Amino acid sequence: MELIEKVSQQPAILKELSVKELETLASEIRQIIIETVSKKGGHLSSNLGVVELTLAIHRVFNIPPDKVIWDVGHQCYTHKLLTGRYKNFSSLRTYKGLTGYPSPEEDVRDIFKTGHAGTAVSSATGLKTGQDFLKDKGKVIAIIGDGSLTNGLTFEGLNFLGALGKELLIILNDNRMSISPTKGALSYYLTKLITSPFLNKPKEEFMEVLKKIPGMGENILHLAKDLEKKAKYLIVPGVFFEKLGLRYLGPIDGHNIQEMIDILTNIKEIKEPVLLHIITRKGKGYRFAEERPDDFHGTGPFDIKTGAPVNNEAGQSAGCFAGKILEKLGEKDTRIVVLTAAMEKGLGLEDFARRFPDRFFDVGIAEGHCITFASGLSKAGMKVFVAMYSTFLQRCYDQIFHDICLQKLPVVFLIDRAGIVGEDGPTHHGIFDISFLRTLPDLKIFTPYSMENLEYTIMKTLEENTPCFIRYPKGKLPEKLEPINSPEKKLAILACGSMADYSIKACDILKKENINVSCLPVDKVKPLDEILLKEINSFERIVTVEENTASGGFGSAVLEYLGGRKEVLRIGLPEAFIEQGKREFLLEKYGMSPAGIAERIKKFLKGQGND
Repeated sequence: MELIEKVSQQPAILKELSVKELETLASEIRQIIIETVSKKGGHLSSNLGVVELTLAIHRVFNIPPDKVIWDVGHQCYTHKLLTGRYKNFSSLRTYKGLTGYPSPEEDVRDIFKTGHAGTAVSSATGLKTGQDFLKDKGKVIAIIGDGSLTNGLTFEGLNFLGALGKELLIILNDNRMSISPTKGALSYYLTKLITSPFLNKPKEEFMEVLKKIPGMGENILHLAKDLEKKAKYLIVPGVFFEKLGLRYLGPIDGHNIQEMIDILTNIKEIKEPVLLHIITRKGKGYRFAEERPDDFHGTGPFDIKTGAPVNNEAGQSAGCFAGKILEKLGEKDTRIVVLTAAMEKGLGLEDFARRFPDRFFDVGIAEGHCITFASGLSKAGMKVFVAMYSTFLQRCYDQIFHDICLQKLPVVFLIDRAGIVGEDGPTHHGIFDISFLRTLPDLKIFTPYSMENLEYTIMKTLEENTPCFIRYPKGKLPEKLEPINSPEKKLAILACGSMADYSIKACDILKKENINVSCLPVDKVKPLDEILLKEINSFERIVTVEENTASGGFGSAVLEYLGGRKEVLRIGLPEAFIEQGKREFLLEKYGMSPAGIAERIKKFLKGQGND
């Protein structure tokens, strides 16, 4: 690991390395990434695919003052290694360690915190426009993936950039398309030719040179433009981008460092928006990731020799269990359709997709479209399930309001990863959904507290005639749970969804100290269950527990109902962007482990710490 150590300590060395040394450096970086992710988990396939691209960018551009923005951000591991974080790379995705995404707090060369797709083009355009106002001459490069091209925000940004005409380099990292050796070589040489410094002199200057040729200048200019367009369009899929006002170049081999350096050097001074199309291979350099890129997109720890996962949590996750329920329902009712936005595997929907391909729709990273598409299916009379991570559901607030709730359509939303998700950190925690969904009329929010209750809830929503949202955590739920009913009516814990199990365990801790409280698992947040409300009225004090921010959540709904008639302690997550770390550790840190809940209840009973 000699080269990466040197480059990490002295980044300027990168600009002096030969192409052969850069290729050696690429191999070292891949080895580091594979070894680290095998222990810590993380995004492997995407990071292995952009090693050469990242090296070429850092070789050709000066970062800073030049700036690079990674769309989604989960492919930034090589960038981190090249910007002084090699020594700390083993702390990847751990509490207080390096994040798995860009983070300006770690290094100023990470421009934005990013974890959701589609933002890079718009933010890069804004950054470049602002720099122009401030006379900042730094270049701006945005790297987007082919998946980001399914996101509407990307196209809004490209359309605006083309009209604005700002000098900006967009690199399209395409790891889905293949390119034959012949076309690849031809595309590279054509791209190198049409981006040469001579041909890319300012148009006015170039035209003046041509006009000096008596009787021929204008004709040559038109002929050159026509030849460039026709030659490019024979082999290049870039017509669409050029219609948007961007200069399209490529596609070229994103794993050929020399070609990448040549092209980036040629185009870095072009004073107009450019989209460079490169072809890469997900998982490059690790056989198992190349063969199964989706499995290694986001992975837990694994055995490098076999590619097999290690330390897997025993038992079926709530999401996979929900997928099995959908499969059973799909057998019985041909009107059932399932939608998701690029999360088929993560949501446990593979079997439904395989068995009922005509009734499964993965719309790509297009969450807003997914919801509005669902509204049309529902209006037509289909029974629609939309499966989505909580963090990505945030992107659809207007579609939920306008296209689902306002229309009173009985679409069922399965919200996975609700609550703390762990090592992916603040961009991926799903801790706001109860709060923002509660603001909307004509919907119901369910929070199953066991696998048995999850199945019951899904079945029950099929009978509803209003939008329904079912939230559950990333991992497992208990198979069954029973309430704890104390004969004393001093205090009741209303434990919402995933927190029911923790709260029952807290009751066991309290009981050992001769503190008897009741614990009522709660599976419905909006509207509050009428039976639950009757129970509340019989207790002197109430404690609510939820894996959601306390602001505007389930506890707030209980407070609103009680109107100050009883003392209430709300236990929930703080109004904050919570850092990365193991779920159990973070819940403990914020006083939501069984011991933490018990301790807060003891203080509450002593008149301390209530709302």
